[in-house]
Amino acid sequence: MRHRHLILLAAPLLASSVALAPAHGAPAGTTGTSEGQQAVKVTKVEVVTLLKSGETVKCNGTPVAMAFDGKITAAGPGTVRYHWTVNTSRARVSPGSLAFGAGASTKVLLQVVDIPAPKNAKAVTGYVTLHLPDQKKSVRSQQVTFPCKK
Repeated sequence: MRHRHLILLAAPLLASSVALAPAHGAPAGTTGTSEGQQAVKVTKVEVVTLLKSGETVKCNGTPVAMAFDGKITAAGPGTVRYHWTVNTSRARVSPGSLAFGAGASTKVLLQVVDIPAPKNAKAVTGYVTLHLPDQKKSVRSQQVTFPCKK
């Protein structure tokens, strides 16, 4: 009886760990179809700013962390490659890929970036852009501005 009770307690934990497991990207270059063909079709891309403008921050030379969610909705099997850029930089940040199955689904990517906060600055401003090079799509977040504490 005790063994059965432990199994009943463990079942919801196992189910929640499966449901909450983060999406793992497939290796770059894999498409799930023959080379050069992409069965996956991205239907929507958005970037959501997780922190709203107006919150004050310390501007003491230490970077300020800004968080964003990238949401990619796609239909059909295949892999979607992505990377981020920060502000006006062309440097690629956090490149990766996501594998999508046969149906339509949405995957969420958390991106946290450090924006410089120079001493004596009046405010810290930043934004990110999510790029899907194979899909020829790029979506920019709203610009976020944090006033510096005085």
